This record gives sequence, C-alpha cells and structure tokens, in this order.
Amino acid sequence: MELRLKRDELLAELVPMQGIVERRTTIPVLSHLLLTATGDRLDLAATDLDVSLTSAVAAEVAGEGALAVQAKKFVEIVRALVAPEIHLAVEEGRSLRITAGKSRFRIHGLPAADFPTLPAVEGEPTLELPLTSCRRLIGKVLFAVSNEESRFQLSGALLRLRGQRVEMVATDGHRLALIDAPLPQTAGDEQALVPRKALQELLRFEGEGNVEFRRGEHHLSFRCGRREMICRVLDGTFPDYERVIARGNDKRVTVERRALAEAVQRVALMTGDRNRGVRLDFGPGEIAIAAANPDLGEATETLACEFAGPAIRIGLNPDYLVHFLAAVETDRVLLELKDENSQCVGHPAPPEGAEADAAAERYLCIIMPMRI
Repeated sequence: MELRLKRDELLAELVPMQGIVERRTTIPVLSHLLLTATGDRLDLAATDLDVSLTSAVAAEVAGEGALAVQAKKFVEIVRALVAPEIHLAVEEGRSLRITAGKSRFRIHGLPAADFPTLPAVEGEPTLELPLTSCRRLIGKVLFAVSNEESRFQLSGALLRLRGQRVEMVATDGHRLALIDAPLPQTAGDEQALVPRKALQELLRFEGEGNVEFRRGEHHLSFRCGRREMICRVLDGTFPDYERVIARGNDKRVTVERRALAEAVQRVALMTGDRNRGVRLDFGPGEIAIAAANPDLGEATETLACEFAGPAIRIGLNPDYLVHFLAAVETDRVLLELKDENSQCVGHPAPPEGAEADAAAERYLCIIMPMRI
C-alpha cells in the first residue's frame, strides 16, 4: 500500500473515528483503524462490534493494499504534522511509514485480515433528513437515555416514523424526554431502538448534507455523505410512554428559561451527592428555590413567574431540570404540576397570543418528584 493525500482532509475524517474505537478491550484489533487504499481513495473503518463507522478520503494511490493501525497514535501523529500533504506506505507487511515534510514516522500495525467484517445494510433509505434536523432531534432526548447497563431496553432512544411524523423518545425511569416533529416527506411506519453510543456519534457529525436512514434485520444505517455509521438494533420492548405522560396536571407555571436554569444551578451548589435535590415552592407570581445540606449549609433564591394558582411545593433533581432547560429553544418554559407527589411536565412556552397547531412540533420532558 502506498498513497499521498491531504493532511487536513485525512484529519477531518479521523476525528469522528476516535469515538467509535474501543480503547479498553481484550481484542487488540478493536483499538485499531482499518486503512484500505483502493482506486483513487483511502477507505477508513472503525468498530467496537456494536457500532461501526466508515468513511473515505481522496488520495493518489500508487499501490493498493490494507493495514490496521493503532487509532489513538495514528490520529495523534496526523494531528501533529504541519505539512499539507502526507505520504503513507506499508513496509515489511506490518509497518506503516508516515512522511510529511521533514517528519518521518513508522508505526506497527496488524494484518487487515484480523479486522472484523463490518455489517452492511442494503436497500433504499426509509428516511432522509437534514443533518442539522437529525442532530437537533437527538439533542432533545439524549440526556434522558439510561446509563444503567442492566436496563438495556432503556440504554437508547426509540425512533418512530409515522407517515409524515418522526418521534424520538428516551427515558431512564426518573425522567422522560419526547419530541414529535413533522417530516418534509412521507417516511412510512417504522420504529427501532437506537443505542446511546450511536446517538452520541451522530451528534459529532458535521456538515450541511442529509442523513439517510436504513433499517436492516439486526442493524441500522445512518449515511451522511461519505460517512456511514452502522449499529446494532437494541433488543427489548420500550415502555408504553404515552401512558406515563400526565394528563391531569392543572397547575401551570410560565417562567424565563435562562433565569430558572441559572437559579437552579446556583442553589444546587449546596446539594450533596447523596441528597441531590432542590425544593421549588410555587406561589402567586414567584418561585422560591431552596436546598439544604446538613454537612454544608443551605441556599435559597426567588424569581418571578406567571402563576396564579394555589401554592404548591415539589422536590426535583436539579440536574434533570437543567438538562431539560438546556434542550429547550424558547425564551420561556411552561411547567405543568399537580401536587408534590406527581410528575412535573415541562414544555417550551408558546409565544404570547399564539394559537395551538395540531401539526406543529411537540416537545416535553417529564421529571419525577423527589422527597426532600
């Protein structure tokens, strides 16, 4: 294998690969990238056996071939180089010589045959969505995905296609985030559980192109330009989340989003790891936020809101509330409450005087209460 290519173009495709590579593994080749020179390009591949990413870079190929190289060190070398062009050549079958300007490196690799065979998802795309829209959908729910490996059916987000609507929902049992948005074209009816790692890596995709979504028997494909990420479909049954959403929360509070987020973060400084909760007291025109810690002290802060109902108190995890507030794009948020033992349902607050539109986007976040 021997080729020349642009350093900046190579680095741009290597950076997303780092998130896929398995760093702590008993299978050495999973910490490697597969480099394959063919035709007029260099193909790149990374996998952890559950999620794989492939891409390509234009190159002047003098000799075709393939080699697996240690990912972290190869990326570090390419990032450190300053010459605009890089020359790669395989020597003695197992070493990669890297030349750029006056810099010379030689790193040992593994045979390409040791690299796992990557899955493929064929067929026409079920959905084609602008990358910016795809990333926005993920950003609305990713924070609610469970981190507990034992709850595998909650360790991803449910993606549902329903005609001209797309829905994404995630929950960890303590909170739930859901977005339901219109599509520019009909996408049929499909649903799949997308693992957390795949969602995280999609958020790192950059550009202005479209993401093509394909569903295979056991895998999902997300293609954007020359990059394609393929992941396993999570097994298990996602909870019936529509039954979880409270319908009888009759106390409605409207408050400035940024002001609430900042106040909650300040008060949360006095919470501890074992007692991670803040108390919110809602009264006419005002919210009082408080936290007390027997080992540290206490904190309180008040801010204005629109609320005319009877006083109500609720305890919430401040991190959950701040995550929701960070995902909302409107200046104000609407909190729907019932009592101190019932869930808090948060929504973006519609502009004043705006009428409800059944076809518009729906976004909500449920936060379960805490005893404080």
